[in-house]
Amino acid sequence: MDTSLILQYVIIAAIVLFAGYSLFKNIRKNFTSKKFKKGKPGCDSDCGCS
Repeated sequence: MDTSLILQYVIIAAIVLFAGYSLFKNIRKNFTSKKFKKGKPGCDSDCGCS
């Protein structure tokens, strides 16, 4: 009986950790500053940048 209860707690903890990690990753992606990728300038050739 004790092992099944421990197994349930482990499964619930894994689900909660996965959900928390997914939420953290989503929030971090949405609220980080938009940095330009390497090799791609911040604007196109027709935007007036030199």
